[in-house]
Amino acid sequence: MLKIILLLLLLTPITASACKGHLIGFMGVKDQFDHVAFVEYSDNVGLCGRFFRHNDVNSAMKFIASNKLPYELYGYSLGAVSVRKVLENKKLRRPDFVITIGAYRTTNVNFEEFGVPHINYFDDSGYGQQTRGIFVNATHDANIVTGK
Repeated sequence: MLKIILLLLLLTPITASACKGHLIGFMGVKDQFDHVAFVEYSDNVGLCGRFFRHNDVNSAMKFIASNKLPYELYGYSLGAVSVRKVLENKKLRRPDFVITIGAYRTTNVNFEEFGVPHINYFDDSGYGQQTRGIFVNATHDANIVTGK
């Protein structure tokens, strides 16, 4: 009887660890990404984090399309361009929120046309950016770790 109960417990999904949504992150050039900040942010907003290389937008869009959970987008540096590519796909449902960090000054991070709440944080690489956002006094690659 104990074995049956243990088997049932193992086969029953644990809802406490289930995701209520996803935070889809895009890394920058050469996989630059602040993994610690990403995990901290995803934990704070209560979403399961999943990140992709900046040039792996198609995989991210397949992931978004394959589930029905709410999601947010998070782009670091060149990953902000990936965020725009996802938003430009009219077949995908919209994210609940978008955050970019460290977009270069010429990167188009004006997401008003998509009707999605968003915030942009710019470091020293974003000086001269015409889109609204918050400028922080930080170098572009501060505290960044390369790779997964």
